[in-house]
Amino acid sequence: MKKIILLLFLIGSYVTFAQDISVKSTTSEVFKDDKKNTSLLFSESDGNGGFITVREYRSGLLQMPKGYYIDHYDAKLNQINEAEIEIDKSQIKGLMINNGTVFLLESALDTKADVFNFNILESSLSKLNFEKRTLFSLDEEEIKKFFGVGIGPFFMTNGFNQMDSNPFGEVTFSAKKNFFCVNFDIKDKEAQTQRLYVFDKDFKPVFEREFKRNIQDRLFQYENIDVDDETGEIYLLGKVFENNSTRTKKKGKANYNYELHKITASTEKSVSFSPDENFIGSLFTVRGKNKISCAGFYSEKNDFRYKGVCRFNLDPETLAITKQSYMPFSEEFIKDKYGKVKDKELKNLSFRSAFINEKEDIVLNAEEFYTVTHTRSSMNGGMSTTTTYHFNDIVSVKMSRDGELLWARNINKNQSTAGAVIEYLSFSSSVIGDDTYLFINCSDKIRKISNDRIEFKQGNMKKANLYAIKIDNDGNYTFKNVVDADDSDVSYFVKQGIHTAIDGSELVFIGRKKSKKQFLKLNIM
Repeated sequence: MKKIILLLFLIGSYVTFAQDISVKSTTSEVFKDDKKNTSLLFSESDGNGGFITVREYRSGLLQMPKGYYIDHYDAKLNQINEAEIEIDKSQIKGLMINNGTVFLLESALDTKADVFNFNILESSLSKLNFEKRTLFSLDEEEIKKFFGVGIGPFFMTNGFNQMDSNPFGEVTFSAKKNFFCVNFDIKDKEAQTQRLYVFDKDFKPVFEREFKRNIQDRLFQYENIDVDDETGEIYLLGKVFENNSTRTKKKGKANYNYELHKITASTEKSVSFSPDENFIGSLFTVRGKNKISCAGFYSEKNDFRYKGVCRFNLDPETLAITKQSYMPFSEEFIKDKYGKVKDKELKNLSFRSAFINEKEDIVLNAEEFYTVTHTRSSMNGGMSTTTTYHFNDIVSVKMSRDGELLWARNINKNQSTAGAVIEYLSFSSSVIGDDTYLFINCSDKIRKISNDRIEFKQGNMKKANLYAIKIDNDGNYTFKNVVDADDSDVSYFVKQGIHTAIDGSELVFIGRKKSKKQFLKLNIM
């Protein structure tokens, strides 16, 4: 009886505190597309309270990309205009809006000329009638490609361990989209080679460089690129394996180090740093006003366990390391997860997002994600395989600019599917000032688990409630139902939440139930 009263008190407290969560929701009219399977790729503010979205649609037995829907909505989510772009051996890699003009960044393979063309598709906001021009071209033979063929439980490739990026290239924008970098992985087994093109927001070329690291391609694991918003300079992060082996562990120590390369129009400099006595599965660059940081999760055991978070602060001019910190998860975090303190490292963490605020504090968000595959033999000798995707607890961690752990929270969540409702699982996130926001689909029946903790249950994802979880500056979290399933015609693809505002205060989602679709805009007040 005491435990029941305590649970009611806890939930009552959360509901009371949830009044601090101010999220406004706006929905479009329900609509139907000719193509059922669409994914929201990009969204950006039109400057008048509305937004432009780019959705990819797929069709055929293999569900290959066939085209894009471009939609323009006003501030009240009334549709202003729409367009459809069919594709053949091309991909849209980015969206920009500047002075009333919409720009789509397209990478396209011209099979007749054997070149990749990087194109700009341009239209006024009022018409969505796109015209194409080419920024630059690259010989098809130079680009590294990848293909894979699956036959039953067997999978054959032409060199997956050398695939660092999409053969259509990668586009990375600076924080306020004053610059962007187009990155192509170049075919070269003897050296890690990437062709980098930097343009400003008016599509004027800033510089073109070829980054080459003189080690075998398989020994360099590309992590990410960060583009400076004031200069267009590039920071390229990679993981470099040692002893001519891609094994992550050798003689009990990490068999790799990390390298950060600063690339400008005329110079290139780099710094190398090791995980010391620890293991770091991956790092991600985060750019602040006065420093560039590399942050991630670390372990004392191997690359696939997680004891806490780490942060390396570097001077953006000299690349000198000014501070490095390893911060184990707090006791509060371990109690969140296990109900009691345990000397146990986490596993199956997948990085989801990184944010940096005005104070240069960093928030990392990750999720426990793993798959379980079962293969069964039938009486007639046939074989069937089922893969279940698990999207479980959310891990959210905040680090100070000086490398101190401010808080770490484990949000207990249990979601899984064999593929039917995978779009509705996982979460989206944002950071506004000192507050972190997470958005998830779940049942309205919040479940009590051991030691008076709560867990967000999956429920029926085709009729799901959309919850906002807010973690404040002290690490306290509350939650609130912002879209009730009983009042909604669809459930929303929470993992596809896209920021339309630079400050992270507005997110757009697409939802679906059978053939019915609907846009949702959330404004964090």
